[in-house]
Amino acid sequence: MNEIEQRRGWRRRLVTPVLSGLVTVALVVFLPRAVGSTWREVGSVLGQVSIPALAMLSVVWIAGLWAHSFVLAASLPGLSKRRGLTLSLTGSAVANVLPLGGAAGTALNFRMVRRWGFSKGAFGGFLAVTTLLNVVSKLGVIALALLLVPILHSASAFGKGSLLFLPVPIAVLAGIWILVDERAAVLIGAGLDKVLRRSRLKERLPRFRRRTLTLMRTGWRPMTVGMVAYLALQLALLWLCFHVLHVPLGLPVLFTALAVERLLTLVPITPGSAGVVEVGTTAALVALGGDPAGVAAGLLLFRGFTFLMEIPVGGIMLAIWTWLQHRTGGGARSLGAVA
Repeated sequence: MNEIEQRRGWRRRLVTPVLSGLVTVALVVFLPRAVGSTWREVGSVLGQVSIPALAMLSVVWIAGLWAHSFVLAASLPGLSKRRGLTLSLTGSAVANVLPLGGAAGTALNFRMVRRWGFSKGAFGGFLAVTTLLNVVSKLGVIALALLLVPILHSASAFGKGSLLFLPVPIAVLAGIWILVDERAAVLIGAGLDKVLRRSRLKERLPRFRRRTLTLMRTGWRPMTVGMVAYLALQLALLWLCFHVLHVPLGLPVLFTALAVERLLTLVPITPGSAGVVEVGTTAALVALGGDPAGVAAGLLLFRGFTFLMEIPVGGIMLAIWTWLQHRTGGGARSLGAVA
């Protein structure tokens, strides 16, 4: 029986990445056709990118990651910005190449943090706060876009946008309720336990709330500034990607596109939501009046930085970190960093 279960588990581990990879490739390959264009037209637009433009986009991309490192450092007292950047890129590199790779990226970050001398409890708090801030920042962008839709776009666009973003206000209010009132954390956790079964969220959500509030009371300023700067630089990168391709799209439209992109990254069907984000966000931009070929090219350029570039850069940083660990025999742990 054990041997049969092992074979089934092995098959699932093999089939899942293969299917996920096929879905990703299919979505990306058929992206132009899905919005009424062709790869020749998209390639023609992408061919306008110059080397200086790529250098400028790289600077903005790196600046965004550096801004986010302030959030990570504030979430784990004693963590340097450099190490925060290392955690961000190495975790993303793993998550972007594996189906449901977020768990593998988290496991890698846990190992790295432990090697640097931090406790399991400190990493637990770090994970709780960064996960919360990541989700809240995405929901915040989406909620703001939802509020601006009737002002910035047509009534028909508002109808479509409201249907797309409908769960967002509910999720935001539930998150605020949990943070404000521990009884809400218990109540919502118990309700989720009935749905998910064996999740033990009735016990975990209150602990998550207390740990999160403790860290946020001391680090809310750098967390807030870092996250706002990161999102602003993401929007700037998105705008520049279309600007260097000479694709005329207004800032309100691009902000809506960023909101759609943030929403779709919450759906981990493929590694890094690759394919899903490209098709969904491009379709949204075309629906808002964008040229299909230009929109597809601009979004592919943007995702080339925010998704694709993280893989080789994070992989190189992971290789360097691994080499240093072997060289130093695991490295001396910094006692001052232990939480």
